[in-house]
Amino acid sequence: MLPINNDAIMRLCRDDGHTFVSDDGTILSSATDSLHLETIITQVQCLPIMAGKKIAIHPASTEQIHTLLDINIATEHQLDESELGQYLKTVCQTAVNDGASDIHIEVERESTRFLIRVDGRRVKLTTFENGNSALNQPRQRGIDLASYIFSTLGHHDINEREPANDSFHLDLTWQGQLKKFEWRAALMPLNRGIKVTLRCLTPRDKPLTLNDMDLPQSFIDQLLHAIHQRGGGVVITGPMGSGKTSLIYALLDNIDSTARSVHALEDPVEFEQMGICKTAVEPDAETKLGSGVFKDFAYYAKEQLRHDVDVAPFGELRDHAAAKQFCRKAETGGLAITTLHTNSALGIPQTFIEQMDISPSIIAAPDLMRLFVHQKLVRKLCPHCALSYSEATNNPLTQAKAQRLSAIINDTETARIKHPDGCEKCHYLGEKGRLVVMELIVLDDDDRDYIARKAYLDWKRHLKKQGWPDIRDHALSRLRRGQIDIDAACEQINELEPVKTSVIYEHMREGLGENDTAMAL
Repeated sequence: MLPINNDAIMRLCRDDGHTFVSDDGTILSSATDSLHLETIITQVQCLPIMAGKKIAIHPASTEQIHTLLDINIATEHQLDESELGQYLKTVCQTAVNDGASDIHIEVERESTRFLIRVDGRRVKLTTFENGNSALNQPRQRGIDLASYIFSTLGHHDINEREPANDSFHLDLTWQGQLKKFEWRAALMPLNRGIKVTLRCLTPRDKPLTLNDMDLPQSFIDQLLHAIHQRGGGVVITGPMGSGKTSLIYALLDNIDSTARSVHALEDPVEFEQMGICKTAVEPDAETKLGSGVFKDFAYYAKEQLRHDVDVAPFGELRDHAAAKQFCRKAETGGLAITTLHTNSALGIPQTFIEQMDISPSIIAAPDLMRLFVHQKLVRKLCPHCALSYSEATNNPLTQAKAQRLSAIINDTETARIKHPDGCEKCHYLGEKGRLVVMELIVLDDDDRDYIARKAYLDWKRHLKKQGWPDIRDHALSRLRRGQIDIDAACEQINELEPVKTSVIYEHMREGLGENDTAMAL
């Protein structure tokens, strides 16, 4: 939100401390009895832009007013751009060095704090890569940084009361060489400030192959079998940051892109691949200004029909139109691959049917859906300091964890447990990197019958009778092999340690106390 272009009014607003005037003459106030409000209203009424217009006064919190005034001051008297640019570069370089996927900048009432997400875990940033402390940063530092990111790099005006999205590039050092890194920036208002989230979009390492993922050979065989089919749909699901894009890249790397035309639609394009065409989808961009037709997945999927495409990887399906085009591609002689956000492979049909309004008869059509995949990433134990099962049973800090582990796996000979103090190799966290845990459903006509009837619970029971290994089974396998810690696995896998609800309710009653329970009855 831009301030009014009137120095006298803005000086009054700063002196008042409870009022802000936007560039269209709208007044925001956190106190109707503030010292200068009446004077500000009078001066705004005299502005040429207010001729024939009524003044609009909207309530706002004191914190929101202060943040708007701070942003205005930062814009008017911004630090030397080279200094702010270097500061941002230091923050981003630190995140890259630490292997972070995201940077969280939280501007609060009196301070700014920096956090990063590493291996799926959010940790506080304590020291920047130049050795300076990242702790106890002043509030104004975060305000200046947000203004620089969105107003200078992004060329957008930011409004503390409204979310904002932008992107920028920085040249950072990676493996001893300069590399251009793309960052996506998002701003969200807080009660007493703002939050800026930076997502690194540039891959740091060579994309993983299927072999790099350390999957069972039987899983790899089914994945390869599915992508070598001439038609049908392959759906890959998992939470944000679960490696779905990496899996698709690895699958496409196993397709002969000379014999088969592969054309991917992505938002954004994250990896370039030799011999594979990729189109960047722009869901918010109109084909022509005012046309109401957007360059989304559905739009480009229709265009693909004229380009003789054999394999069509879609990005994430988000709406009915894109889901409809995906199914259309899968049933008209092409192989379609896409991603969804669901909690299991079993949840894929329900998401198509209930959330995207695709008919059950379409999802259950013969040979339409080939393979459902669900995956998550679990933090990997540090191989240098992880404790063996016998060491953990003799350590008072890990005895309870060892008992929990022995309760869910029979063979603990090669099982390992996170060292409570870690070591230098893992930055004293006990874990470094992540591993895929996965479940696959290879669909047959029995599966399609359950889907058509929307009998999801019966379908799950049927699969278990068939011996289907779900994601829990894969996690248990990695626990037995000493690759992951039980706590990290439990964070990602529901019911890894199954507990009957009757036991849960019994503990809840015990928490009420005998007298309270008796009175309730």
